[in-house]
Amino acid sequence: MDFFEAQERARKRTTKLVVLFSLAVLATIFASYVAALSVGGLLSARSAYIPWFYWDPQLAGYISVGVIGIVAIASLYKWSQMRHGGSAVAVMVGGRRVATNTTDLRERRLLNIVEEMAIASGVPVPAVYVLDEEPGLNAFAAGLTTSDAVVAVTRGTLEKLNRDELQGVVAHEFSHILNGDMRLNVKLTAIVFGILVIGLIGRGILRSLGRGRIRSGGGKNKGGGIALILVIGLAMMIIGYFGYFFGRLIQAAVSRQREFLADASAVQFTRNPTGIAGALKKIGGYALGSRLLDNRSAEIGHFFFAQSFRSSLGGLWATHPPLPERIRAIEPRWDGELFEPPELVAVERESFSSAGLAGSGGSGRRGRPASASARTPVAFDPIAIVAGIGALTETHFTQAQAKLAALPPGLRDAAHDTAAAPALVFALLVGGATADLRERQLATIKQHSGEAAASATSHLLGDIAQLPADARLPLLQICLPTLRALDRAALDRFVGTLDELVHADASVSVFEFALQKMLVHQLDLLRRPRQAVEFHSFRAVVPDVNAVLSTLARLNAGDEPTAQAAFAAGAAQIPLIAEQLRLATAAGTTLERLDTALDRLALSSLPIKQRVLVAAAQVVGADRTVSVEEGELYRAIAAALDCPVPGLAVAPAA
Repeated sequence: MDFFEAQERARKRTTKLVVLFSLAVLATIFASYVAALSVGGLLSARSAYIPWFYWDPQLAGYISVGVIGIVAIASLYKWSQMRHGGSAVAVMVGGRRVATNTTDLRERRLLNIVEEMAIASGVPVPAVYVLDEEPGLNAFAAGLTTSDAVVAVTRGTLEKLNRDELQGVVAHEFSHILNGDMRLNVKLTAIVFGILVIGLIGRGILRSLGRGRIRSGGGKNKGGGIALILVIGLAMMIIGYFGYFFGRLIQAAVSRQREFLADASAVQFTRNPTGIAGALKKIGGYALGSRLLDNRSAEIGHFFFAQSFRSSLGGLWATHPPLPERIRAIEPRWDGELFEPPELVAVERESFSSAGLAGSGGSGRRGRPASASARTPVAFDPIAIVAGIGALTETHFTQAQAKLAALPPGLRDAAHDTAAAPALVFALLVGGATADLRERQLATIKQHSGEAAASATSHLLGDIAQLPADARLPLLQICLPTLRALDRAALDRFVGTLDELVHADASVSVFEFALQKMLVHQLDLLRRPRQAVEFHSFRAVVPDVNAVLSTLARLNAGDEPTAQAAFAAGAAQIPLIAEQLRLATAAGTTLERLDTALDRLALSSLPIKQRVLVAAAQVVGADRTVSVEEGELYRAIAAALDCPVPGLAVAPAA
């Protein structure tokens, strides 16, 4: 699956959504106009002389403004509820955030699967939530960007699925993260709520009337006033649900076809079709299936792995294809049997490895040796690297498992501990320093974050010394959900200390730049609102493209001709501006200039980002190999452009 093609398809679906939404609003306006004429006819003494329907421009104008205003305000209100990303959606439906240092074996297994897939696909590790009150089998991914995404599963999913099945479900949700579906889902939720709100207002009026909370004036007009309120409330409820009918149709139409694609991507990622197929069969075998008990979940039914509510109108409102169709798409020879699953998957009685707590694959991967390709010299193929952006592939997954399995247990435990995770990031920076600089950096940590942080950092340095260089960024990815859980004061202390450490020796290394850039961007430390695309022309970003390609070309070039050749290989990938690109001098090639360029390129259109990453990969791959530094800088560049790059196979340090 091409990442940029998927993002473009998501953009087109958004356009389609806007068109359908506009039609639903027009239908609501029409229904409101007819209702206003009917109510007017019933209450007017002139009703005998008024046709049942006629065109009144002034009335139509008032109704149009009123309906559009109500729908817009309601949609913006719902959007504001979800503006904080996936965590807001998960909490809205009763989700509980899983602590990264949880000791619950089922939760630990889920976290490990999510970490494996995040590292394999190159996205920041999402926060994980559990819907404790939901015994059905279901899951969803939510968020506005990959940096604020979450993966949520029901209690039934944790208890009733084995590791392979859970892996298939999580891979399905990662497909939605990578294909740009999450933001579309949030938009769809806000839109459907906006259409529904008129009906909710009408229902509220009727309930208030039934409870005697609405008072009319005294005397003979009292009965007429109550009758008017009753008619208005009933009309609003009918109008609202008329619009809601079309809103549900939109929700179903937009979401159904995506599920087949996500299922196929999950199979491609895990190379284990029995996992996701087994999960679907268990959904069909259980009486409750994938249905959720909380009525709030119906608002986000299109987010879920499987149908979360009973669909009415013969499946017309169904947000997911029928289970048999999904299973047969995965297993064409399926015999139609939905087996009766065991009551619980007894994780506590499984071995450490088979329970998925050692980071190894399930039954679909048994017998395969752990991959060490991350530290084996391999040819670097720029085209394959760009094609792997946002991709779900077995190779990346196997490499991620190998990297996680090779991490010292003490470091992985620290990454999951809110008290130790900041110290772990500090240790990644301090670990490569000289003895004198290390002492000064530890003193800086003590000054800005306290003696406990300095002591914890010092304690981790032994394990850091044994850490392969290409495992540093994956370890940083694991830290992200833990760091997001810090309160604002702790996060501010962490960021301040981090900046002091990076500049402790009055220079910034490539690794320090990559680490800080990825943390600032993926943790949204600057709290910047999502910005719209500003640059649609390559000519508008020539200096910025030049800075990216020049930095990469000079990174490991031994001489000027080598740097020139690498730069030319990248510039040739952007023919529209190739003649305007010139390799910057060594003095003019700075990480500070690169930082400014990336901030501007982040505001560019997807085609520009894609070609920049293609060109950058060509520069890196000019010698057909990739060093650790080149791999880290390339991933930092891609992260700044919101393009997830899986871990790169790198040549070992000399």
